[in-house]
Amino acid sequence: MDNPKPHHVVRCASCFQNFDAMEAAFCDCLAAERTVVCPHCGRCFCKASIGYKRQFWTGAPRELSLRKQAEHAAPRPTAGPEPVDSASLRRPLVLLVEDEPGILMVASRVIEGLGYGVLTARNGADGLELARAHQPDLVLTDALMPKLDGREMARLLREEPALKRIKIIVMTSLYTGVKYRVEAHRRAQVDDYLEKPIDPAQLADLLARHLGPPRA
Repeated sequence: MDNPKPHHVVRCASCFQNFDAMEAAFCDCLAAERTVVCPHCGRCFCKASIGYKRQFWTGAPRELSLRKQAEHAAPRPTAGPEPVDSASLRRPLVLLVEDEPGILMVASRVIEGLGYGVLTARNGADGLELARAHQPDLVLTDALMPKLDGREMARLLREEPALKRIKIIVMTSLYTGVKYRVEAHRRAQVDDYLEKPIDPAQLADLLARHLGPPRA
């Protein structure tokens, strides 16, 4: 006799409707740990409270936890700090600098899917090296990273005449207050400052606003 299919009925953090999380799809937010999408309202719970998330995963069946692990498998970088032929890179070119593998995976897929070129780096030092080598049109960087902080990387980019034209967007889930935004604009002269998690629609609007549509 076959084992019965497990269920995990939960209440949506947004619309408060009950649904079976085992039947739900994972979202594609730019988050360290993506969450499932409510079939009633179409929203995930990436921005829900820590308590909600803890309760959700504490009672989740093993099968759902395994799906979560698969969703957050380490990405295959499209490029690293090793030599890359700049002429082969699609333009407009986005340099994505992020130390969290899950976010790096989702964001690079979204950017490529929108038709832009993309390079990736796992820390600010490698990001700075890639920016100097390939002069991307836009740098999308996390604020806190090993080796070199994203905001400090932005400041260094602004100090180099050949790189001053590059658009710079800083992403963060911690430094979201007004004073941090003002400081980032003043010290690093960043062009935008985004709070994580960011959904693909936000990212698409962001790139279109700063880069225009991708070239055919």
